[in-house]
Amino acid sequence: MIKNLWVTGYRSYELGIFKDDDPKVKVIQGFFEQRIINYAEDGTEWILTGAQMGVEQIIGKAVQEVKKKGYNIKHAVMLPFDEFGNKWNENNQRLLNVFLRNADYVNKTSNMSYHNARQLQDWQNFMLKHTDGALIFYDPDNGGKPKYDYEAMKSYQDRGNDYQLELIDFDSMQDFANMLYDS
Repeated sequence: MIKNLWVTGYRSYELGIFKDDDPKVKVIQGFFEQRIINYAEDGTEWILTGAQMGVEQIIGKAVQEVKKKGYNIKHAVMLPFDEFGNKWNENNQRLLNVFLRNADYVNKTSNMSYHNARQLQDWQNFMLKHTDGALIFYDPDNGGKPKYDYEAMKSYQDRGNDYQLELIDFDSMQDFANMLYDS
């Protein structure tokens, strides 16, 4: 059973999402609402994410919707360093603040502001050690930032850790979108 689930995926710009009301957001959020409900019904208690613009922030909205449906699921946001997002534009900082306020728990794996990639590796290791599995929107044929998290997850599995990994590719997301708009 997966008690704590790490959920991550593409950044907004990698999905071509540049506005909050982009129809792709609705599709991605709906997809993850369904998956989170399934996980909650199977005993998952916590969804853990980072706070990147894109899939991670969409997950925050999905968790809020799942809670409204009566599921007892909590959302923890783990930041890789202090002052995360402080170099983002004003609108993105506002969205980040709303996202963090809506989470049940927020913390960071480093008390220093960003100074090297080791902080990101430490964050990945934290996420792996504090979750039983991961749900990642990533298509190995299409690259992108989630590649680093995916490779860390695969490596963690390869080292003999009992870690479940559910990979969502673009075809799965497109099938869901087709189903949404056909019904």
